[in-house]
Amino acid sequence: MKNLTRALVLSLSLLAVACGDTQEDDKDGDGGGGGNNGNALQCSAVGWCTTWSADPDPVTNAPPLTGGSLREGTYRVEQGNGYDAAMVLRGASVILLGGSWNNYLGTWKVRDGKLELTRASSCDDYSEGPLDNVVTEIHDFAVRGDELFTQEQGLSRADILRWKRVSDLCEESASFKCRGSRCACATTTNKPMTGQPSCSG
Repeated sequence: MKNLTRALVLSLSLLAVACGDTQEDDKDGDGGGGGNNGNALQCSAVGWCTTWSADPDPVTNAPPLTGGSLREGTYRVEQGNGYDAAMVLRGASVILLGGSWNNYLGTWKVRDGKLELTRASSCDDYSEGPLDNVVTEIHDFAVRGDELFTQEQGLSRADILRWKRVSDLCEESASFKCRGSRCACATTTNKPMTGQPSCSG
């Protein structure tokens, strides 16, 4: 599994390489947020399966969630609720990845200092297609270097999540790592989610 992961790192890195500050694409002056490339990504452009998880401890050192300039790239949740979640931002597209071959594809933008993530379709190990109802989440957010902090609006007790911009979803860190007896992580690029083997055994 480790060799498969490493073999795919280069292609994943090339897919999710940052294109620099997206401020020039921001039409309302908020400092970053989705370009004009439409759906530059397909739902299965990146797949991910892992038994690792993020640090479940609350984030206590987040900067004020007042917006900022958000760059394209791959972001993985590192702390805040024990998540195994990530997202790829490219052009105006976003893929929201769960750690069991389950993705949502949609668009992202920054408006009025908030991060808006819209889910329009999904693909997982069973099926692929548009959602019956398009869902938009609005997040307060802040950026500090390669870290992104988010807190979803509209939830009574929403956790602050700390994300990190990474080049390899399967590279452990001090806060995202294997915490159990079964340790597995794999990624794919441009392969269907259906038919992928489970990484949990």
